[in-house]
Amino acid sequence: MNWTEAGVLAEALGSLGIVFTLFYSVWSFTTTLRDGYYAELDRVYFELLKIGLERPELLDFPASPNPAKAREYDAYAFMIWNFVETIYDRCQGWSRRRLRETWYPIIAAENAVHRQWFERPENRCRFKQSFVQFVQTQYPADIAGTASHNEQRRASPMSGG
Repeated sequence: MNWTEAGVLAEALGSLGIVFTLFYSVWSFTTTLRDGYYAELDRVYFELLKIGLERPELLDFPASPNPAKAREYDAYAFMIWNFVETIYDRCQGWSRRRLRETWYPIIAAENAVHRQWFERPENRCRFKQSFVQFVQTQYPADIAGTASHNEQRRASPMSGG
C-alpha cells in the first residue's frame, strides 16, 4: 500500500515538474525573442544615426530645388520611415510593452524630423494602411510645428547648421 501511494505521489510530482519546465521554456523563449528584437532594432537604428551624423543635410526636408539632394533625402527619409514601420510591427501584441516603452519615443522623434516627407501622398502609399493610421492617430500631423522644429535645429549651435 505504501509503495502505491509513493508511486502516485512521484507521478504527480513528475507531472508538475513537466508543467513547470514547459512554462519556464516558454518564458525563456519569449525573453530571448524580445531581447533579440531589441538588439536588432538597436543595431539598425545605430546605423541610421551614423548616416545622419556623417551626412547632416539628410536630417532636413530639402528646401532647395536641387534634385540630387532631394533624391538623397528621399532615400534617407524612406529608410527612417521604413525602420519606424518595423518598430511598429515588432511592438504589436500585449507582451511587447517594454519594447513600446523603449521605441515609441524614437517614433515620436523621427516623426518630428521627417513628418513632412511622410505627409506626401507618393510616400504614404509605400506603407501599409494600419501603420499610416497609427502614425496619424498617435502622432497627429503638425506640419507647421514640424517645419518650426527643423528651423530650430538648423539655427541651433549643436546642429552644425
